[in-house]
Amino acid sequence: MGLSYKSTDFLVSDAEAAKPPRLASHVHKHFEFLRFIDGGASYIAGSETCMLEKGDIVVTRPNTLHTVSLDPSVLYSRQFIQLSPKFLSRIPSSLIRNIISDKFTGMQIIHKNTAEHFELYSFYDKCIKLLSERTEKNKFFAALLLQQFAVSVNDAIGADCHLTETSEESPALSRLKSWLDENYAENITLDEMAKIFSMSKYYICHLFKEETGVTVSDYVALKRIDAVRSFVNDGGAITDIYRRCGFNDYSSFYRTVKNYTGMKPSEFYG
Repeated sequence: MGLSYKSTDFLVSDAEAAKPPRLASHVHKHFEFLRFIDGGASYIAGSETCMLEKGDIVVTRPNTLHTVSLDPSVLYSRQFIQLSPKFLSRIPSSLIRNIISDKFTGMQIIHKNTAEHFELYSFYDKCIKLLSERTEKNKFFAALLLQQFAVSVNDAIGADCHLTETSEESPALSRLKSWLDENYAENITLDEMAKIFSMSKYYICHLFKEETGVTVSDYVALKRIDAVRSFVNDGGAITDIYRRCGFNDYSSFYRTVKNYTGMKPSEFYG
């Protein structure tokens, strides 16, 4: 059995190897630190995508639409820690500037060698062991341990932080993603993309899935869902926004949000 502990300040979860679930896209109000242990997975945060390697730690900022696309043929194992902004505010900002900086808007990847150098995995294991017995003493020590964890993560990011924007991807994929980021609100078809980029639509589909782990249609749908959230956060009304983000009618908008997030638009954007 895995462990899951939740308080107002932090959440710690440990999932043993199991058949991969279908994970809906979601947002939360905490900073998340996902330790990828085993499986086949790509991580999607906003319009950023990254194929995960065993041992990667993914840091995701609050209010970032994200999900993990999993290979259903491989057992999936992970641990994650979520820390609330209020919890982090108790730590001197100079010690966690790489985590809280507005410079980073999506996700950051800490790779295995760096994670091992800063002994980040031990924080997950020690915290899980402490919280297996939920005494007040253990909860107190877990909170202290997580403050140390945040400072160590900050140092690891400073030493070896890789944004997906600077990760190695083929020039062809970079061109495709840049075009989609600019034109996601248009009526996009593979035939049109094939003509613009002088590629077969079959090659485009293969390239996108091979390098990002998601399909072109998934990428566009998530981009549109996230764009609506950005406009809503700026004070717009959903009924005035969804068409501007590429949805032809409310029915298609409703179905897409429900399919990718598992929630109704009123719930997801509420």
